[in-house]
Amino acid sequence: MAAPDLLDPKSATHNTKPRLSFSTKPMTLTPPEESEVVATVMKWKTVTAIFLLVVLYLVMGAAVFRSLEQPHESEQRLAILSQKLQFLSRHSCVNQSQLEELVKQVVSAIRSGVNPAGTMTNNSSLWDLSSAFFFAGTVITTIGFGNISPHTEGGRIFCIVYALLGIPLFGFLLAGVGDQLGTIFGKGIDKVEKMFVHGEISQTKIWVISTLLFVLFGCLLFVALPAAIFKHIEGWSALESLYFVVITLTTIGFGDFVAGGSDIEYMDYYKPVVWFWILVGLAYFAAILSMIGDWLKVISKRTKEEVGEIRAHAAEWTANVSAEFKETRRRVSIEIHDKFQRAASIKRKLSSELGFSPAPEVTLPKRVVSVNFNNERDKNEKEAGLHGSTPSAINGALVLNGPDLERGEISIIEHLK
Repeated sequence: MAAPDLLDPKSATHNTKPRLSFSTKPMTLTPPEESEVVATVMKWKTVTAIFLLVVLYLVMGAAVFRSLEQPHESEQRLAILSQKLQFLSRHSCVNQSQLEELVKQVVSAIRSGVNPAGTMTNNSSLWDLSSAFFFAGTVITTIGFGNISPHTEGGRIFCIVYALLGIPLFGFLLAGVGDQLGTIFGKGIDKVEKMFVHGEISQTKIWVISTLLFVLFGCLLFVALPAAIFKHIEGWSALESLYFVVITLTTIGFGDFVAGGSDIEYMDYYKPVVWFWILVGLAYFAAILSMIGDWLKVISKRTKEEVGEIRAHAAEWTANVSAEFKETRRRVSIEIHDKFQRAASIKRKLSSELGFSPAPEVTLPKRVVSVNFNNERDKNEKEAGLHGSTPSAINGALVLNGPDLERGEISIIEHLK
């Protein structure tokens, strides 16, 4: 059956699959058997492992960026030095200190957001109403391109207060827009899922297909189409346009490429429209990042369950092997004991048949002493008579009945020769 609750926050209550939502609130996976959200605290070992992984990722990224960008930086440094030397050689009336002063002025103008190229006929301002609206939008969205910034004390103080109040307000707006977009996309994907329900496709495959369609449609609407528009209006290359779109929607905002920052004539509504695109695009990217985070949680949970099952199987296998080893040792011990008993029985039988006296045998709780009687047989019989004992013959041996044998006392057995 279809799963319309994948994108609809209102109906997704007992869904075990990661839910696509545009809301900036953290999402929680609730198993069907649980009705309350269980808060888990990450262990220090896990935090340390993730920290080391992030540091390793940063070192790897630093090495790659260094290998890619440092040669270009060296080339640019040599190029500007060469241009300075050529300028000084061609214009002898200008010394090196004057040239360096001019360069400093140019750098200061660029940092202030003023393009030093062109002439004074270009009266476009970076602080007109449209540009100021776009700057205010980059403040509360935390993008902060950096191409323009306040340079007066009053402007900087107002920027601090404006950011502290505007960022939470924009967060509420982003959450509301995300929920509405999630409902719209949920209804659309619900219709797509109903098309596959009648076929022989499993629910998991249907959900994966609908998710991929959502991602592809969102990338087409919020990434590919705006990149093509920026390429046409700004005159950027395809890579530069795509680079600007991704850097903007991920709120990185380097400021090396900014929509509306060129020396061309823009419509008054161009920058406000760009800001509204940023609003909707941020909601879409928040949904994508949230979905990735939920998938990582699901994978981590399943990994823990699989590791637990492996440990349980390993413990069960170890217990079985240990029990089997103990049983084998017990059987071997019993077999060895039986063999020794049979050997002792055979030895006693042979000794009895051959007429040899067996070695003194001590058993608990009885002690049996074998004594050979020679010439003193009559003397011992008399002594036995004095003690009131009556001799009896058992299996060709003379047994003198004495103290109670069950009490562990001594009985004397005479083997008759």
